[in-house]
Amino acid sequence: MTTKVSKWGNSAAVRIPSEILNMAGLKPGDEIAFEINGSGRLELLPVLEKHRRIKPAKRVTVEELFKNYTGPSLDNRNAWPDETLLGEEWEAWER
Repeated sequence: MTTKVSKWGNSAAVRIPSEILNMAGLKPGDEIAFEINGSGRLELLPVLEKHRRIKPAKRVTVEELFKNYTGPSLDNRNAWPDETLLGEEWEAWER
């Protein structure tokens, strides 16, 4: 499927066919972000999903990330989800 970039005031607009919106799980009024990926292609991303597509920073080690961490120590015995995970934490784990 193709479409054209149209002039809309001082900006440009692209019409997204309803079939494509449905396939992407989007509806009119949903907020999206756009990025240019590593191949130079334009990607449209739902704002709520954007965090999944962010590339990690290069040359950052686990040690650097947690060098000032002062919370409790974790080991393999308590690294799995349990009843202490609430709301978004549990939903993220289930994905």
